[in-house]
Amino acid sequence: MADVTARSGRRDSARGQLLLLGGIVLAMIFIGIALVLNGSIFAENLATRQSGGASADIQEFRSTVADGVGDAIGSTNQDGAGESFDTLRDSRYQPRVETLADQLANRRSLDGEAIQLTTDGSRPGTQVVDADASTDFTPRDATTTTGDWTMVASAHVRAFELTADPTASDSTSEVTTQLTGGTGDAFEVTLTAATGTAHEVAVYEDSDDSTVRVAVSEVGSGAVRECDAEGGAATVSLTGRPTVDGAYCDALGPVAETSGTYEVNVTNGDLALGTYRLVVDRLDGPSASEESLDEQVDHVNYGAACSGTTYADTVGDDPYSVPAIYAGTVDLRYRSHQATTDATVQVMPEQAGDSLDTPLVASLDVTDNSATDGDASFTVDWTVEDPNGDLSKVTLELVDGGTVVDTAEDTSIGGESAGGLLSVSETDGGGNTYDLAVTVTDGMAERTRTVTHDADGDTDTSGACPL
Repeated sequence: MADVTARSGRRDSARGQLLLLGGIVLAMIFIGIALVLNGSIFAENLATRQSGGASADIQEFRSTVADGVGDAIGSTNQDGAGESFDTLRDSRYQPRVETLADQLANRRSLDGEAIQLTTDGSRPGTQVVDADASTDFTPRDATTTTGDWTMVASAHVRAFELTADPTASDSTSEVTTQLTGGTGDAFEVTLTAATGTAHEVAVYEDSDDSTVRVAVSEVGSGAVRECDAEGGAATVSLTGRPTVDGAYCDALGPVAETSGTYEVNVTNGDLALGTYRLVVDRLDGPSASEESLDEQVDHVNYGAACSGTTYADTVGDDPYSVPAIYAGTVDLRYRSHQATTDATVQVMPEQAGDSLDTPLVASLDVTDNSATDGDASFTVDWTVEDPNGDLSKVTLELVDGGTVVDTAEDTSIGGESAGGLLSVSETDGGGNTYDLAVTVTDGMAERTRTVTHDADGDTDTSGACPL
């Protein structure tokens, strides 16, 4: 029995050793699996952190480029006011972007990053300025209009800032009544979006405490919000970051958030002294086919295109309008050890709304085929543009005293730009004065450009604008 017991003990001991060894092996396996899983998790987290860091670097780079290009556009328009668009683009804006590209490339190379920045086109516009603080907010030809007038007609608007010193006191209750549909005695600017709401902004001196305030209301809402100015005048930023005297004004926040085109109207412009500056995407230039801004505001303010003068075209002859760069497009390339990206960025500093996507009648030339003792007949040579690249239709209307007497259209267009000829006529209309209205649409939005013309075969220049 002793022998049997001894053999059994040896077998138990061997079995125990096997179990111990098996346990150690299993423990090693579990530890290995844990290390592998932890390593995978660590690698995934590291990759995520690297990706997030690279994404932040790219976003920071894009923001730096946008700020720099925006500064280049702003300084170009201010320093080169009065120069042609071609000169602004080629001699001022382009060199500024090239300098910015060199500075960014040198700075980024120290961090092991390679960048490339090149211009890829610019969109023309018009800068509207009144820099004479001793004059009120009325158009140039104030003898034929009042303090109620249109500053901008159907245009994208950006970099809109004004400084207003009210010349008449008003009470809070009276201003509230004016902004909610009544009548009052305060200087007011209304921005009406083509596809959104309209907002009224009044600058007034409260008769109760002599504080200059900026009052804001959405048209039809009945509610008025306010911000106080620091002194006897208020400097108001109406697009971009909404501020009064440099301080953020929450009441102005909703004023220019709607994308698309705006109409800007002034009410009681003779009740404040001050200055203003803004840029619109309507063209302006030395030839009749390019003077879209003036044609439009003159037509609204004086009843016919070019029949009055809303703005002068000479710097310093306030208020004036001159060619400007509205937006700039740049191509950028970013390379680092973490990420690469290629992108095209369009920069529209301090624009109302966040997109530039409505079509535009870029130019039009009128050929007058009329006879003074016969029919009225016109042919219009037009060009149109659309940032979205989805042009759909151009319509030409012949308008006699507010009544459309003939229409022609082209529905075959598409893409980013197009041009063509359209003709309209009226029997026995020779010698009459007509409006020729060209409207372009991309299916979602439209814009019209109107010129006034005598049906006289261009033999008599009186009343014909443009010829």
